[in-house]
Parts: sequence; C-alpha cells; structure tokens
Amino acid sequence: MGVRALLFALLLSSTAFAQIRVTLETPPPPTITVSADVQISLVPGIVVVERTPEPQGIVVVYRSSQLAQVYAHHHRDLVSRGWTRVKYQAGEGSYKSEYRKGRAKAKLEVRDRRGRIEVRIKEG
Repeated sequence: MGVRALLFALLLSSTAFAQIRVTLETPPPPTITVSADVQISLVPGIVVVERTPEPQGIVVVYRSSQLAQVYAHHHRDLVSRGWTRVKYQAGEGSYKSEYRKGRAKAKLEVRDRRGRIEVRIKEG
C-alpha cells in the first residue's frame, strides 16, 4: 500500500505541474517621432527594410504585400493619437489620407512597390 500511495501522490503532483500556464506579453511596437505633433508606431510582425527621414516627415518601407493591412494600421494609429481624417483617396496600389489635429496637419501615403510597402508620413 505504501508504494501505491507514493505513486498516487506522484501522479497528483505531476498533474499539478502540467497545469502551470505561462503567458508572454509582446512589447508594443516601436514608436517613431516624426515631429512634435506627429508620432507613429510600426506595424507589428512585418519587417522594416528601410527608415528614411525627410524634411517634415519620414519614409518607412516594409517587406510585405499586405497594402490594406499596413494602411489600416497607420490610419488606426493616427486616429488613436487624436488625429481626424479629413481626406481619403484609394487607387490602384495606393492609399492617400490627410489628417488634422487642431491646427496641425499630417499626410499619410501608402504605396505597393512589388513586395514592399512604402509608407510616407509628412507634417503640414
């Protein structure tokens, strides 16, 4: 009986260990500051192949073919930061939007470049 009790105790303890859950939190995507008024977060899970500062803006190039997903992420990001879309244009392989936040203005352009998505964000 002692052996059975020991085996039963081991079985119960191994069951308890099997129920341990590990949760991992993914960190938020990096934020890029374009200007004092304009900040963007990068699309999580998509590789950035280039980040080029421009006068009053930035160009970010992703290795992806998911044009609509990249545009939707940057649009939601700007709206969540208090920007309001005032102009929208979708064409063959591109999206263009203009936003306002008080007196500040920003432009978002997203273009498909054959397996790469080019995102241009400008202030003004």
